Amino acid sequence: MKAQLKSLLPRSFFGRAVLILVVPVIVIQIVLSIVFVQRHYERVTQQMTGTVLQAVEVLIDEVNAAHDPDRSLARQPELASALGLQVQILDALPTIPESHAAWYDLAGREILSVLQARVPGYLGAVLCSEPMDSAVLWVAVGKGTLQVTIPRDHLAPTNPHQLLVIVFLASVVLVLMALQYLRLQIRPIRRLGTAAEAYGRGQSVPFRPSGAREIRAAGLAFLDMRNRIERQNSQRKLMLSGLGHDMRTPLTRMRLMVSMAGPTADSAALEAEIADLEHLLNSFLDYSRGDSHVPEGLFDPPTIVADLVARYRAAGQQVALTIAPNTPHAMHLQEGQLERALDNILSNALDYGKQARVQVFTDADALVITIEDDGPGIAPADRARAREPFVRLDSARNQDVGAHVGLGLAIADDVMRAHGGRLELADSPALGGLLVRLKLPLNRAP
Repeated sequence: MKAQLKSLLPRSFFGRAVLILVVPVIVIQIVLSIVFVQRHYERVTQQMTGTVLQAVEVLIDEVNAAHDPDRSLARQPELASALGLQVQILDALPTIPESHAAWYDLAGREILSVLQARVPGYLGAVLCSEPMDSAVLWVAVGKGTLQVTIPRDHLAPTNPHQLLVIVFLASVVLVLMALQYLRLQIRPIRRLGTAAEAYGRGQSVPFRPSGAREIRAAGLAFLDMRNRIERQNSQRKLMLSGLGHDMRTPLTRMRLMVSMAGPTADSAALEAEIADLEHLLNSFLDYSRGDSHVPEGLFDPPTIVADLVARYRAAGQQVALTIAPNTPHAMHLQEGQLERALDNILSNALDYGKQARVQVFTDADALVITIEDDGPGIAPADRARAREPFVRLDSARNQDVGAHVGLGLAIADDVMRAHGGRLELADSPALGGLLVRLKLPLNRAP
């Protein structure tokens, strides 16, 4: 039941704030209506009807006590005129309609109830609107039937709904004003959320804290955090760039010394070690560059994937490719970044396995690229850690295969987040190894 109640609540902060505002107003309206109708309006109607009935009872007593009812009524013109009553004696009992009031006529039901309970000799009563808004009462008297027509405004307060209407309209105006105020207060929160989401994708959008004091404090904390992270990233990239620059010189000298020493078994092994070091160095530099200041444009994802697979096939690798016919051929991408991510993943797949399979298709509102291999895969418990930079897994992949520093999945994950997408790891149902799934939103704006 708790889960069902949660599903009924709005998910946005604005929706919940509106709910917090509107629900008390509605409850107050309901309570006020009940209290006003039952405890005030009905009692006032009872008192006004009872006051008029006191005069009607005097008329009834006069008619019952007189030998000539018409003359007795003629002696009471002042009382009838003062109360606005129309009184007459009927010789025969008229056809009295059924006493009822409309469902919305709260005062009418109360008037009929009081007349029936307090009038002696009550025969019936109806509420009329023609020729005037009134109540017609029939009473049995000694020598006939007394018919009394009483104006409605003498029995109940007029326009009782005015208070409810005024309160309702005032509540609507106040709620609209509060909604406008809430919208202005929530706007800085939305801007903060947009800036944080963009920064999570690797984009630093302009942001200026505004709004209430607490919201400004959260915005300033976000700016401090973003600046601190950017400084750390800059220092890391500068360190890696400097390391790469410093390492290239001794590697070049080592390669020159090996080439001058002549071809031997040791020189061939040393050449292989130098090549591995250069590969590691290039991986460091590739990760240190990141995706900063990369231009964006319209690119063709199927063509990028097909060209990359063609290069691996030309190098003698077993790579199968399947591209769905409805795959879009124009998407806003950062130049070279999708190829960079795919190259890292496909290179790992072929290093740890003998064959790979690439599929490109669309799913809902995303472009999906999957890369499968027949290698040992990665255990589910290690998949989150495998996407962290410089992490090499002992149990999942063989560290002795190639020269790897644990940056392939980290680079691909950064590229996906920079494009608003995500990277997922799973088991390959076809090849039995690892399945890497890249999802890019189709509606991504530049």
